[in-house]
Amino acid sequence: MSISIKICNATPKGGKPLCLTCKEARVIKGQNGEERFICTDGLFRPNNVVTFKVAECSQYSPFNVPHLFEMEQIAWRVEARRRGPSGFSVPEGEDKMEYVVKPPSDNGGSPDEPPK
Repeated sequence: MSISIKICNATPKGGKPLCLTCKEARVIKGQNGEERFICTDGLFRPNNVVTFKVAECSQYSPFNVPHLFEMEQIAWRVEARRRGPSGFSVPEGEDKMEYVVKPPSDNGGSPDEPPK
């Protein structure tokens, strides 16, 4: 008779550390296969050396996903403006929308500023 035991939410013994795919981590590899991770997020203190394999982190930021401000810099701005009368009883065909499309700013400033 065999008994099977299932353990939930346990840390796996093998596998790669979460720091390998984090934007805020600096990985240092030694010649003997040693790895050191430096967290540059400043969660505890600036440039904190992590001495263990991390399985979960509240400040994890995957390196293949851009930050919000990076996405805002490359985003096109689309504004829809209603032209004509407004209200509940707008006659058919008089409700017109005007669309204004602005390219992303090259200077990293406000999207309403023209690129320099």
